[in-house]
Amino acid sequence: MRANVAFLLGGVLIGAIGSHIASPRSSQVNLTALPPPPRIERPCLPVSDRTAVIVLLGQSNAANYGNTRYSAREAVDNFDPVSSKCFAAADPLLGADGAGGNFGTRLGDFLIEAGRYERVIVASFAVEGASLSALNNEHAERIDRAIAALHAAKLRPTHLLFQQGEKDAILPTTQQQYVSLLHQFVRRLRAAGLDAPFYLSRTTKCDVYEPTNVAAVRAAQLAAVNDQLSIRRGPDTDLIGNDGRNPHDGCHMNELGTLANAALWGSFIQ
Repeated sequence: MRANVAFLLGGVLIGAIGSHIASPRSSQVNLTALPPPPRIERPCLPVSDRTAVIVLLGQSNAANYGNTRYSAREAVDNFDPVSSKCFAAADPLLGADGAGGNFGTRLGDFLIEAGRYERVIVASFAVEGASLSALNNEHAERIDRAIAALHAAKLRPTHLLFQQGEKDAILPTTQQQYVSLLHQFVRRLRAAGLDAPFYLSRTTKCDVYEPTNVAAVRAAQLAAVNDQLSIRRGPDTDLIGNDGRNPHDGCHMNELGTLANAALWGSFIQ
């Protein structure tokens, strides 16, 4: 309980600091032209009950679209679904499709520094711009292959973190459709052998697209919580305002936003 409160307060404090020191004129750094960091292979196994295996799912803010990269300081590893190997965690995380930063790298450090775990393995299977329908259809095979790679490496996830909703907030997805699609997605994960708790954020903010369906998606993200499917409520990432985001889109996270995102997720992980 104390660790949860510390994480939550950390997120609030980061947001407050950001509102005073972040410059609205700062720009999104184009990281696609930069080379990836050196990849240092580390053994995936063994794992213990003090190891968290965290899978990130959803769209761009879980898929390496932050505007600063970060390398973990603690015993945080990144699972690569292509090679089925683990590497020291450094942004951009292997497995996702972006070239920038990811809250999962910092989250791993936070969890270890708070004494919650001794080791964290992060796997990101998130896809930029993905609607829930797309995750259930055109991206389904990609996610299935990544899950198969986890099984091949004998890694059993302890937490599934889902940060998505910006795309559906600009589509005419109804509350009922979102809930149905989300439950369909989780049932697919359960059928594929992932039984870890599924944490669902409340996420819709992406100002550049002027979303008009925010209320329906946010309501659906509350309504989709389901004990039978072990779908749990996650953080409200819409609380991270424009001081924590790229000023050109009001969507992707800058460094302060990434820190706040990681802190908010840390407050919900049990």
